[in-house]
Amino acid sequence: MKARGQGLLALAVAGVVALGAISLDRLGPQEPAAPRAGTATSGTWLCPHGGGKAYEATVYLANPGETDVDARVTELGSKGPAASSRVVVPAGAQIPVSVDASDRASSTFVETFGGWVAAGWVVRGAEGEVGIGAEPCAASAGRAWVSAAATTDEGEDTFLVVMNPFDTDAVFDVALFTTDRAPVRDSKLTDVTLRSRRSTAIRLNDFAQGEAALGLSIELSSGRLAASTLMVSESRGIAGVLADQEPADRHLLLTSSGVGRSVLSVVIPTVPPAAGEATTPSPGQLGSTFTATLRSKDQPVPAGGITEQSQEAGSAVVYPVATVSSSAVDLAVGDGAAVAAALRTIGVGNDGGATTGSTAPASSWVVTPTVVGQPARPGLLVLNPGRSRATVEITSLPSDGEGAAETTSISVPPGRVAGVPREFLDGIGVASLVLVSDGEPVVALGASTSLGNEGLSVFGLAAGVPIPDAETP
Repeated sequence: MKARGQGLLALAVAGVVALGAISLDRLGPQEPAAPRAGTATSGTWLCPHGGGKAYEATVYLANPGETDVDARVTELGSKGPAASSRVVVPAGAQIPVSVDASDRASSTFVETFGGWVAAGWVVRGAEGEVGIGAEPCAASAGRAWVSAAATTDEGEDTFLVVMNPFDTDAVFDVALFTTDRAPVRDSKLTDVTLRSRRSTAIRLNDFAQGEAALGLSIELSSGRLAASTLMVSESRGIAGVLADQEPADRHLLLTSSGVGRSVLSVVIPTVPPAAGEATTPSPGQLGSTFTATLRSKDQPVPAGGITEQSQEAGSAVVYPVATVSSSAVDLAVGDGAAVAAALRTIGVGNDGGATTGSTAPASSWVVTPTVVGQPARPGLLVLNPGRSRATVEITSLPSDGEGAAETTSISVPPGRVAGVPREFLDGIGVASLVLVSDGEPVVALGASTSLGNEGLSVFGLAAGVPIPDAETP
């Protein structure tokens, strides 16, 4: 009886398999379901803002959509995550979330549910470290990062802030690039393990001291992460700059202050050919040739005399640039490898600013606040890199319960930079801003000074966050 039962079971299984095969042959392989159209239902923001003793930090969550969005905010540090908090970001408003910034490695992880929001940070120094760092958070983690924003010149410290909010460890290598030395690949920067749900800070001065230009690349062999640089200077204050996930052939870098007081930093992270290498080097291994154009309210001109500038692979170089009050450096690679770039500007008082800008224009943006207190001089710059005029509508996203949204518009000629009227910005307080261009895609940047002129002035630059097409208001 047992043998007969097993035989009947085998025949039944065979019949089911045969029937499935016939059905599959008739119907064909089942196609995967097409992605559903509509707004994002969830997302993440990674904010490697860093900090220091007695520092204060705020992460702004800005919702340009028509429905409320839930968010979970988790603080990360070198010892692991703190307790998470949940907030609701109302439609057409922002929520400021105070987060820990008491350590160089301090970071914040944001998860959103039910819609799309933008996220950006502002960190304020303390204990004799005057200034602020302001930046958008990273919309995704990556397996590679590059940055041109670091400097370890006299009186300046730079920290590489790396965060891993996931449940698996991340293993990575860091390479440093200078003007005159071969790429630095120290054993302490090789196979670095960052445990899950933690962040860390690496002081770059310990590996390359006295470098006015210091580039870096991060390559992961396991996991994913986000990275930024936090610069603390005796004379230039604080600047926090998010790294890029890859080099680019074009960089659009805006700034608002410092005639003759800016530097453009360019890094080519490609590895040059080894001595005696038999293979023919690729164009990228031989370096890059690029041009920089200064765009402002006036006619475009070469920026810092940079026309058909050649730079070797595996190097970092700074170029002095005479910027005007509201201007942009439009860097375009003509030949060779893609580059990483950053613009460092001495602001007012004791604080400067830095930005890696944007690599492409977009039709709509969110710019999170760059102000930390009163008195303040908020600024918002718009670059039109196209060939026809752009009309840009600007709408404020006030903090929840702090009044209604306000709207204005500006017209930006082709190839020029325009500022949003001071009267409008003064009237909206500390608010995020939504920009929508009717016509040419544009680039947006927040640039503000805060806290007066008696030695306490701080200066913040923060690039805008492009709004995904499906989320455009």
